[in-house]
Amino acid sequence: MTPAQELATAAQTLLDLADDADRDINTNPYWHSRIAPKHHWFGHGIENAVGTPAGQLAGLLNPTTARHLAKWLRSWTPIELREDAPMPEDAAAALAIAREINRSQP
Repeated sequence: MTPAQELATAAQTLLDLADDADRDINTNPYWHSRIAPKHHWFGHGIENAVGTPAGQLAGLLNPTTARHLAKWLRSWTPIELREDAPMPEDAAAALAIAREINRSQP
């Protein structure tokens, strides 16, 4: 897989999961909270389910954040990134994030 394909695959994974999470948040009463505003429902629900700093960290990657991250990953796909050539630091970071996302998928 080329670096551009890795970036595009990770971005699409984030977009698909963000859409699925938004549907679940809007339709599943588990997420609906009387003590948190709607834009905090995801983080509030994840922190309640998982607890600890792990829950807080997971709660930060809400659907909106995932969409912004996907957009950033996609911004690197038109650029020819090659493993055997120097790569801008931000591009290397984007590729590292994409690889972690792709590696984490079943």
